[in-house]
This record gives sequence, structure tokens and C-alpha cells, in this order.
Amino acid sequence: MRRLGRADLWLLLAAILAGGLFFNAIDRLWPLADPRLASGGFDAEGPARDVLERQGFDLSGYQTAGRYWLDGAATDFVSESLGATATTAIREGLPTLARRVYFKRSGEPRYFHVDVHPNGEVLGWNCLTENDTAGASLSNEDARELAQSAIVEGLGLSLEAFEERAVATAEQIDRRDHTFRYERPLWAQGGRERLTITVAGSEVIHAKRNVVPPDDWRRTRRTLEATGQALETVGILLLAVGGIVAFVLFLGCLRKGQINLRAAAVWPIAVFACLLATYALQPADLMIRWEPLWPRWVSTFRFLVFRGLQDLWIPLLLLAVTAAGLAMDRRLNGGRTVTLNLAGKGNWLHPRVAAASTRGFLIGLLCGGVLCLGFLALERFAGAGGSLQPRGFFFYPLNSSIPALTALLFFFGVALAEELGYRLFLGSWLLAKTHRRWVAILLPAIVYGLTHTRLDFLPPGHPDWARALLLTLVGAVWGWAFLRFDALTVVLSHFTADLFIFNWPLLAGVSESARWTALATIAVPLLPGLFYILTGRFRQASAD
Repeated sequence: MRRLGRADLWLLLAAILAGGLFFNAIDRLWPLADPRLASGGFDAEGPARDVLERQGFDLSGYQTAGRYWLDGAATDFVSESLGATATTAIREGLPTLARRVYFKRSGEPRYFHVDVHPNGEVLGWNCLTENDTAGASLSNEDARELAQSAIVEGLGLSLEAFEERAVATAEQIDRRDHTFRYERPLWAQGGRERLTITVAGSEVIHAKRNVVPPDDWRRTRRTLEATGQALETVGILLLAVGGIVAFVLFLGCLRKGQINLRAAAVWPIAVFACLLATYALQPADLMIRWEPLWPRWVSTFRFLVFRGLQDLWIPLLLLAVTAAGLAMDRRLNGGRTVTLNLAGKGNWLHPRVAAASTRGFLIGLLCGGVLCLGFLALERFAGAGGSLQPRGFFFYPLNSSIPALTALLFFFGVALAEELGYRLFLGSWLLAKTHRRWVAILLPAIVYGLTHTRLDFLPPGHPDWARALLLTLVGAVWGWAFLRFDALTVVLSHFTADLFIFNWPLLAGVSESARWTALATIAVPLLPGLFYILTGRFRQASAD
């Protein structure tokens, strides 16, 4: 490893400028529907428990868990209809996002969930009521009176602007159920707010508010999805071909005794462990899958086992990809896996690992700047725009029992899996086959961009092809960094970039403690480098 020199100082300067640009524009790349939608942002359990108890449900002994959700289609429609005022309307109570609180009790088949908006308003509730539960057989008029009372007292709405659009009746074994649907128009652009109320016997077991985009808007949206679907399909196909090539090379190298399985297996095992730990830290997911007539540990154990088996293909494929990549690097005498192997052996404070840590962190900032510049250019010349967040991967830390730990585990696994595949294997293989560095940089970046075409938690929100282009640019930066430095540098760079992005809701939230925790989490990839910087040994230690 070279001593820190002029090139590293240029990298430092570029990273500082890119980081400043990125942080100045991050709210345009990932505009938040509501900053209260973060850890500690608001109390959802109190209003949830209160509305259920006011409906006459006994919650003694019930356990709770909660998670956030966002209705992507409804949010996009609101954003397109209202423009700059969309976030204000959503934050004031439009039912496009909420925290859902679940209530279950051991041995009790009846369970509940309640949706609470960040402003504290209840958006709806649901009670699982089995068909053989006895109850009253009310007339439509009496059931309607109960439904309207629930709308006014439970949801806090006036029925003046709503029109009754549908009524349905179902005869159960020993009761009668009634479902009422009310709607009101929202804006001149179309769209409706819908209320759905179900009265089972004499209990209001279901209430729901939601925004319904107009059908022509949905058709237009489906039409525009064609390009993104095509690009993503091409990317997945190319990725599958790459996986097959990696598996064939793995078998060939294994037969020739050129595979060090111990070195190759460390990182696939780490990725798999990170995934399982992430699932185990999602309390609402575990609550949803809890069959309350079983001991809770049975449901949890079963869920984690079957989810692990479902994802088992990931470490198996990654083993072939990593082993083939390590073999290709040895064939090229590239030396780009030395720090990766050192880290795999636990030598995270080794001088070369420390250098990879520092450079990886700086390149992560550089990627943020590239992302920002690309987005601003697409915004200006292609009409691109950001989608209101959070969506997709944002919810892993937001819905975790330990958000910081989940962010570290999940995004370290993502960074490992993607960089070992796209850069270590595919980049090394293309370099060996073509002897052209630009091919080894650009082709993996293109595949990376294509496979990320339809991930709506990444900018820009539209059009889809612009997201593929933007992610290709970022992938090219990582391809350059892989050839210029090494595999661990790009893994930690990717890790850094993801931590900056997916901690953004916590950084922008109202909780001071969550903000400081997020900052500490973001700094984790830099820890090996900080050790040497703070002890004054980095310059000397980063030499070969």
C-alpha cells in the first residue's frame, strides 16, 4: 500500500466537496413525506390503544409491536397533484402513511392492528373476528348508525363531505356483518378519499381511510412502467448469466485445486448472518407471523428458519462468485483482495485495512456527490424528480427494535454481496478476458444500474431509465475504485454510501438521540482508519 500522497489529498478534497454538495441536496434526492416517521418521532401506541378501548375492546394482557408503512401509489398521486404542497397535505393527515400498531395475546385468537398518522390521528383499525363468533343481527339502519358513530368518534371525521357509495351484508353462523363504503372527491385533478367500515354483529371491527387515485392515472402509470420493466429484465438476465459464468469458473477452479474455500466462505456466511439478524430485529414482522394459539417462540423459530431457507441461495451463489473472484484476482496478480482477506481473518486494525477504510469512506462521499450532480442534471434536462420517502430498504432500520444495529448489519450485507459480485468477480473476469480497464469498469456498472432500475427508494423517482443511468454512474465510480485500490475499499465505500442514505430519516427526524446515533452509525466504516488517524500512525502504517 502506498504512502498517502498527492493523489490521496486530491481524493480528500474531492470527497469534502462532494460530501458538501450531497448534504446540501439530500432532501431533494430523498424528500421525506414526514420527518416524524422515524424512531421516537411520535407516540402511536397511545392513540391506538385508546381508539380500540373506546370501541369496547378489552386489551388487557395484549402484547404490541409497530411498524411504519407508506402507500407508494397514493403518495405519488398526491405528490403529482399538489406539487410543492403535497408534503404539507400529507403531514396534516392525508392517509398515505402511518405507523401500524399490532395487538396480540397468547391463547387469544382475536387480534388487532391500528394505523396512526404521525400527527396522532387514527387512520383505521382492524379486528380479526372469526366466522363463528356470536353477535347481533342488526338491520342496515342500526349498523349504519354504529358505522357513522365510529367515523366521527374513532376517526375524528365529519361525514358532511362524504357520500355513501356501497353497502354489503353477510350472514355469518350466529351474527350479521355489514360493510359500508363512503367516498369524497379530493381535488380537481381527480382522486378520492375512501372510508370503509365493517360492523360485525354490534362491533365495529374494521375502519379504514385511504386515498384512491383515479383509474386513468393508474393506467398512465402502468404504461410508463414498460421501459423500467424492460431495463430491469435485461439487467436481471445479465446478472443471471454472470452468476452462471461464476459458478462454472468456480467448479473449474475447484477441480484444479485453485479455490481456498475457507477464505471464500467467510463473506457469504457474513452476508447470510446479517440477513437473518436483520429479520430477527423486525418486531412487527415477528408479531405478524405469531400464531397466538401457539407458543410465540414456535412462530418466531419457524419464520426465521423458513426465511433463512428461502434466502439460502444468496450465500451459495455468493460463495461461487467470491471464490471465482478471488481466483481471477490471483490469476491477474492484481493484489486487490489482500485487505479483504485480512479483514476476513479479523485483522480490521491492520494498516492496509485502515487505509482501505479511510479511502472507502472518502469514495462513499464522492459517490454521494456524483449521485447529486447526476440527479440535478437529470432534473434540469429530463424532468426527473424525487419520490417522497421512506420506501423499500428505508424501512429495515425504521422498523427495527435496534435501528442502528439493523442499519449496520443489513447494509454491510448488501455492500458485500453487490461489490463481491459486480466488482470483484465481474470486474476481474472482464479485465482478464479483455485486458481493457474501461470494460471492467463500465459493463459491471451498467448491469448494476439496470438491476436497480425499479427500486423506487433510489433517486430519481421518475423516469425509470434515469434511475438506471444514475446508478450506472455510481457503479462506474466503484469500478474505478476497485481497479485503483482494492475490493475492501469499494465494499466499505458502498457501505458508507448506504449508511448515509438510509439513516437520512433519522438524521432529519425530531429525535435528538436518534440523530446522534445515526451519525455514530455512519462513522462505523471509518473506524479502522480513525484508529490510525487519531493515534498519529496512519501515514507510517499505510506504507507497504
